[in-house]
Amino acid sequence: MNVTGTIVKPGDPCPVIIIGSSTGGPQVLEEIFSGVKRVPAAIIIVQHLSQAFVPLLGVQIHGACGAPVVIPSDGDPVISGTIYLAPAGRHLLLRNNRIFSFSDAEKVHGVRPSIDSTMKSLRPGPGNRYMGVLLTGMGEDGAEGITHIKKLGGVTVVQDPGTCAIRSMPLAAIATGSADYILPPDAITAMINKCCPEGSRSPQYPGKRPARGKKNRHVS
Repeated sequence: MNVTGTIVKPGDPCPVIIIGSSTGGPQVLEEIFSGVKRVPAAIIIVQHLSQAFVPLLGVQIHGACGAPVVIPSDGDPVISGTIYLAPAGRHLLLRNNRIFSFSDAEKVHGVRPSIDSTMKSLRPGPGNRYMGVLLTGMGEDGAEGITHIKKLGGVTVVQDPGTCAIRSMPLAAIATGSADYILPPDAITAMINKCCPEGSRSPQYPGKRPARGKKNRHVS
């Protein structure tokens, strides 16, 4: 993996944002990231997709915002200013909140990767900043993860069910009482853009630009 940026260490002010989505997710993700002018965090996306479509989603998101999009490998460090896509068929986990790892455990809510598995792999720690975002989808995946991030003191955001292709995942998360914000996609974009403190050194991107070729799972 060849990505420029700063490795996120415990206590760093740069947040880790985990976004979960399923049916209808690729369209909403493109809408959200088309308004993201810089990536003020390490952003991890868990989208329920078959393996053939994961790199295509990466190119789509990169084309929307210009940020580097990576499918991580086991042992990769979490790097600020980078968008990560969970590969298909394995649960994506964070070890010590800062290193990617994978699990071939049983499916959760009938899916693998599971949004809950990724979100629930986060652990409490001084100075850590987290945001959990749950978008359109069928089922209940992500509801427990949103609750977990809320308990860690993170910010939790759920897509407004009225703007979803499929409402059941957002409704399940809202039913937990753990959603800090229930927002349409454009307001979720604003949340991401505002989550970086003033004066930070987060990389800024010049808007949309063509996707580059794929190499070593660095999809954009």
